[in-house]
Amino acid sequence: MIAKSDIESRIKEFMNNEARSCSMDFGCITPLYIYRMQGGAMTLEEIEVELAHINAGR
Repeated sequence: MIAKSDIESRIKEFMNNEARSCSMDFGCITPLYIYRMQGGAMTLEEIEVELAHINAGR
């Protein structure tokens, strides 16, 4: 299992990389998209919780 702080940092890094490559706007990145792009390294539930937390802080 991946630590919560590690999940958050991995999601933030992924989102920043997607935005930087101009392939995706932050608002278009869904938990399922992250799950698929990360190859299932994190559970969908973990991603949903952390993504909601990240988006609440924006």
